[in-house]
Amino acid sequence: MTAVVRRFPHAAAMTAAAQATVTAVAKAAHAARGRVTLALSGGSSPLPLYAALAREGLGVPFDAVLFFFGDERLAPTSDPRNTYGAVAPVLFAQGAIPAGNIHPMPVDIVPAELAATAYEAELRAAFCEPLGAVPHFDLILLGLGPDGHTASLFPGSPALAETTRLVAAVPPPTTVQPAVARLTFTLPLINAARHVLFLTSATGREAALAAALAETPDPAVPASLVRPVGALTWLVAEA
Repeated sequence: MTAVVRRFPHAAAMTAAAQATVTAVAKAAHAARGRVTLALSGGSSPLPLYAALAREGLGVPFDAVLFFFGDERLAPTSDPRNTYGAVAPVLFAQGAIPAGNIHPMPVDIVPAELAATAYEAELRAAFCEPLGAVPHFDLILLGLGPDGHTASLFPGSPALAETTRLVAAVPPPTTVQPAVARLTFTLPLINAARHVLFLTSATGREAALAAALAETPDPAVPASLVRPVGALTWLVAEA
């Protein structure tokens, strides 16, 4: 697996490339399987992409697209730290996407381990996968933190060693803010994807980006452990 790395002078150019990639993947998936399975990432970098997708679509009917989330901060949806709460007004507010196609991670189930189990069961049901099988997302969107984390897989997290669970509960991180407990996709699920697409700014992430793109994975940089069976694309905004 060789990553495709594309660099852009600014975020707007990166967003345009991301939109083209998402549309191409969606069209291919819909033609092959009749539906599209897409996992969204949080943070500010993908929000312009989500706005563009809401305006212009993915090149396939919205009712053929299933939307999931690769991680979530365990805060109420009304809390600005909540990923779904930030994404929903941008991508879902127009009502074109059937509510049943949107799968936010549960933040109201306690303890967090039960929430992770519930979301894993929801994934398996949507993909019609039995216990023990790993679903293959058509596309998983990811970002990169200054500490090298991706999704909510942080340096030193026990979740990095997970080999069977698809979704894990993780404690508040110590390397970035906000320090709130989270749910996250695990590496077995991420690496089973048909396509993984990273969107990131290079600013403030130079060392993490270099390590993530290095030939040899570094357990201290979780993003470097993303080595999917399918395609891996990095879109990097230099400013």
